[in-house]
Amino acid sequence: MKYEADFIKRFQPLIEEYKLNYKVISEEELALFGSNFALVFLIHFDEVSLDYVSRDKDNLLVSFYVWSYFLHVFDDKDRENLPKYNSVQERVDVSFLILARGLPRHWSSVLNGDDKWLEDYEQYELAGVPREVIGNLKDSLSLYI
Repeated sequence: MKYEADFIKRFQPLIEEYKLNYKVISEEELALFGSNFALVFLIHFDEVSLDYVSRDKDNLLVSFYVWSYFLHVFDDKDRENLPKYNSVQERVDVSFLILARGLPRHWSSVLNGDDKWLEDYEQYELAGVPREVIGNLKDSLSLYI
C-alpha cells in the first residue's frame, strides 16, 4: 500500500493518544477507528477526503461525508511550515500532515468517540444524507465498529 507508511508516520501520535487503530481498506482508502466510529481517508488523484462511519439506530454502518464540515474550522496553524511537494505521493503526505495537526486541535471529541457533533452536522448547509456502507468498506469495518 503506497500511502500506508506516510499515513502511519503522520497519524501515529493520534493512534497512541486516542487509543485508535488503523486499517488499510484498499489502495485508495485508509481508516482510523475507535470502538464506535471510523474516519475513512479516501485518496483520489492527489487529494484526500474524509468520511465518518458509525452505526445508526438500526445498527447499520452509515457514512457521512464530513470533509468540508471538518475542514471549515481548520486555520493557518494547521497549515504552517508545510514541506514542499513535488509529487502526488508528497502532496498526499502534506494532506495527511494537515489533518493530523487539525483533527486533535478542532475535533478531539470525535477522536474520543463522541458523536454529539452529528446533530450540528445535520444542520450544516453542505451536509449530505448518510449513506449505508456497503462492499469492501463494510466488510473491512463491520467487525471493528
